[in-house]
Amino acid sequence: MKNTSLSRLLVVALLAAAGFAGSAHAAARGSKVILLGADDVCEYCAVYNNAARKYAKEAGIDLELVTNKFDAAQQASQVDQAIAKKPAAILLWAIDGSALIPSMRKIKAAGIPLLLTDVEPDKKFQDLWIHYSGGDYVGEGRGAAQLMVDAFKAKGLGTSGDIIMITGILGQSQSIDRSRGFKEELAKLAPGIKVVGEQPGNWDQGVATQAAAGLITKFGKRVKGVYAHEDAMLAGAIVAAERASMDPTKMAMVAVGCEPIGVTLMKSGKMYGAIKQSPLDEARYAIDSVVAHLDGKKLEKTRYTPMPAVTKVNVDRECEPWPAK
Repeated sequence: MKNTSLSRLLVVALLAAAGFAGSAHAAARGSKVILLGADDVCEYCAVYNNAARKYAKEAGIDLELVTNKFDAAQQASQVDQAIAKKPAAILLWAIDGSALIPSMRKIKAAGIPLLLTDVEPDKKFQDLWIHYSGGDYVGEGRGAAQLMVDAFKAKGLGTSGDIIMITGILGQSQSIDRSRGFKEELAKLAPGIKVVGEQPGNWDQGVATQAAAGLITKFGKRVKGVYAHEDAMLAGAIVAAERASMDPTKMAMVAVGCEPIGVTLMKSGKMYGAIKQSPLDEARYAIDSVVAHLDGKKLEKTRYTPMPAVTKVNVDRECEPWPAK
């Protein structure tokens, strides 16, 4: 009898636990969430947006995606419109992590949970958001510095020489942090390797080509390597180098991304390596975090996506193909 009673109690406990889990999951399912992000004009953004829609649908989230073409003023207006709709949560890819701080204050004042994705503003404002998931941009810069040192060694360039840097959009926290992490770590690892010039590539291959061409014209064949904040911009720098009769396979070419164009360049030998940041990882982390919050789970303040160093040796293992748009 005791065993039978105990079995019944266990069954009741399991059913109760299952019911609790189901009700917790139901808290997120069907909830209205507004994702304020970047336009599909950026390939990384397009892959992220499509993945976020897919993951939200799988989780039963009613996701509204609102994008803009890297215009912080327009995004601030979009925040006001999102607040008026009173969603269960707002997921924000801040076009400018500094300029959007006043908008984040508005979201908090409205009592709407705010989660951040892709762009992490200055941590002194972190009381404005519940959770950030995405890239560790300072960490990526540090990893790229190590790759640059490795590339110098692999290419027989020694431990000193001049390099140039192609950044993202000036003033963006992503650009600032990737530059800072790179310069600080490079100074520790190889003080003889110097960044002699830098120009913004604005996350665009064509703009990056022109920016790199100007720097190569200025510094000539003294340039032994290029650090670009994104694979696509490094592709532009490679075009500029080839036009100047410089062989990129003999240079130290390093970026951040693991994008399809980067995979092709690594396999060709024109690009030494990249620090991975995947839009698929970012979208998955963001939606998982929203679901967890709406289900009443406690989130850590920050969750960074994986950022392994990738070269020709491990590119097929680390860099998953991006789905077609």
